[in-house]
Amino acid sequence: MKKLMVLYNDTSGNNQGEETANKFKAYAEEQNLNVVLQPSNPDIDPEEIRKNATDNQVDSLIIIGGDGTIHHVIQNFKDTIGDYTIGIIPSGTINNFAKVLNIPVQEQKAFETIVENHVTPVDYGTVNEDVIISTLTVGLLADTAANISQQEKQKYGPLAFMKQFFRLLAKKKKYHLTIKGPNQSWQGKAQLLSMVMTNSAGGFTHFDANATPNDGKAHIILLPKLVFYKFIYYLPKIIRGQLNKIPGVVYLSDEAFKISAKEKGVQTRTDGDPTDDLPVSVKVVKSGLSVCVPENPVGIEKIRGAFASKKEDKQETK
Repeated sequence: MKKLMVLYNDTSGNNQGEETANKFKAYAEEQNLNVVLQPSNPDIDPEEIRKNATDNQVDSLIIIGGDGTIHHVIQNFKDTIGDYTIGIIPSGTINNFAKVLNIPVQEQKAFETIVENHVTPVDYGTVNEDVIISTLTVGLLADTAANISQQEKQKYGPLAFMKQFFRLLAKKKKYHLTIKGPNQSWQGKAQLLSMVMTNSAGGFTHFDANATPNDGKAHIILLPKLVFYKFIYYLPKIIRGQLNKIPGVVYLSDEAFKISAKEKGVQTRTDGDPTDDLPVSVKVVKSGLSVCVPENPVGIEKIRGAFASKKEDKQETK
């Protein structure tokens, strides 16, 4: 690292972004690193931020925030993001991206992880003209998130999602979806579509044991019909991230997808925020990000996932 730009959104969460940025600046300068502070709010012209990075010859972007803030920064720098090392100081309510890479949520440890500069390649994707770093949802999950306020997220965390989820589940609404990829396709009615770039979703780091942060694929889980008692019966598989082994679940993995719906106005949410209504085109940018992480976190997750799968296979064989 030569020069670091610290980006923070002081209009989100508990509004402590600037305070954390100044703490990190003081710590990094003690390690003889040069630091530039830069607010990165939706109201600030992205070109102004990019110009500031170029003028200061920045080579590392340090992002303070959750998935939404990381998404926003990657979106702003998507044409040149491969030129930068990314550091994350988590401060969101869910922190999917940070959790899957084992990035510490404790401030001081996150600071140390960045300065130690262990870097791993991580995939991201594009959704039409937007980017995706973690999740895209259609149907039940997207509709659930759209009905939850920021205050509810901060107060109740995942419990806020569960309450809305079961309320909408009772309505049994389905969408007629068509999904096309270079190697896999599907067409039919579904209540829920969840696409993940990693094994984490909704803060649960074992959502999909088949996905890893740098496998070059987006992973889609489709539920044509979600029945509550079956959900409970297969809970052990869900906890182990083995949704693809549940009868009735459709599982697709590919380097790109086009997702469309027969209905009009079917909303999507990407990394927790509203994005384009269907249709959308998704493409994976393999190893497009270079992220500071604790040593070998991706390898650890791969081993855990493989071990869980083998253990389950042995139990089923018996």
